[in-house]
Amino acid sequence: MLLRTASRLLCLLALVGDAIAGVHSKPSKHIAKIIKQAKNDGIDLEALPFAQAAFRSIEEVKEAAKNKTRYDFRNASRIDVHVHAVPSFYYALVPLTGGSPTPEWSVHEHLQFMADNDISRGIISMSAPGATVFYGNEAYTVGLARLLNEWLAELKRSFPDRFDFYAVMPLPYNTAALKEAQYALSSLGALGLGLLTNHEGFYLGNAALSPFFEALNNTVPGGPHVCIVHPTDPLMRVDNGSSIIVANPTTYPTGFVEFYFETARALMDLVLSQTLIKYTNIRWSIAHVGGAFPAIEDRFVKKNPALEKLAKQALNSRVWYDSAGPTYFAQVKGLLGYGVPTSQLVFGSDFPYSQFPYDLSAKAIVDADFLTQAERTALFETNVEDMFGMHFHDRKH
Repeated sequence: MLLRTASRLLCLLALVGDAIAGVHSKPSKHIAKIIKQAKNDGIDLEALPFAQAAFRSIEEVKEAAKNKTRYDFRNASRIDVHVHAVPSFYYALVPLTGGSPTPEWSVHEHLQFMADNDISRGIISMSAPGATVFYGNEAYTVGLARLLNEWLAELKRSFPDRFDFYAVMPLPYNTAALKEAQYALSSLGALGLGLLTNHEGFYLGNAALSPFFEALNNTVPGGPHVCIVHPTDPLMRVDNGSSIIVANPTTYPTGFVEFYFETARALMDLVLSQTLIKYTNIRWSIAHVGGAFPAIEDRFVKKNPALEKLAKQALNSRVWYDSAGPTYFAQVKGLLGYGVPTSQLVFGSDFPYSQFPYDLSAKAIVDADFLTQAERTALFETNVEDMFGMHFHDRKH
């Protein structure tokens, strides 16, 4: 925790220097529009120490689009639902992810990766911690979410044939998160919303987050809305909620194994709170084929047959499970053993964060003898279209 805090402080000091240097520089018309829109929404971007670096990152994406490098996408048909980007300003803010160094990223390396792995389109989400970098600081969390979403929107505008995105949500700040969801979905072109397994220690079924999910389900137009749930550090609120600590009980980096338990906790919480059951206008995309969830599902649903029936209906129809990581050697069989239909399986690479070879993860799907050829094709291409209710291959520009 001390190392994380010290690293973040050093990064902030560097970004503050950037902010001071950029105070007198005139923003481009595009950046000025972003600043004005944020002010209309009650967000003062220029007051954030990382804003100038974020503005440069947005301009970098526009510049990258001028690069005329050609990539061979002739055999590309896969849709990647669990894939990330690392804007340069975010890389400076978040030196560690899940206890390991945050990877560097560039759009052209990403496009080459896609071409090399038969991926036609990536639906980008921010990995952990997303906007949850400054615990307890609503202004910084909300501002960071807006800057990340403007950056993601620019990536989609600059490379419309290759990228879509999930908008970053500044939870646990419900009012701000709902406003951000509405803006990202209606104005920025986000396909869905990016959530973490917990936001500042509040898991997704916690009553503190109910106002957000109720409004998303009932009042935000354009549903059903797809929420991707990405694991993050297990956070615990202590001292009557006044402090937040990382509660990893092991000496290993949280991204090594603890992320799988985080996914299990989040799914368990969504079921037991009935958030998953009540809000039928929300669809869920779960990382790493559900993490450790299948190992514990019976333990808490078998005690309540009525809940089990409702939970199974939701888990088998409104939840999709991505393949990110080495999940198709054996792990996914636990999920299928609970009766989850193969129509709920989708492809995810976890680029550029995965520490397991990407080609071997995909090959494990191709070689899976428990799937038919039609089921494998659907996993790579069409199941995600059912999740979003749209045809991606008809969206070429």
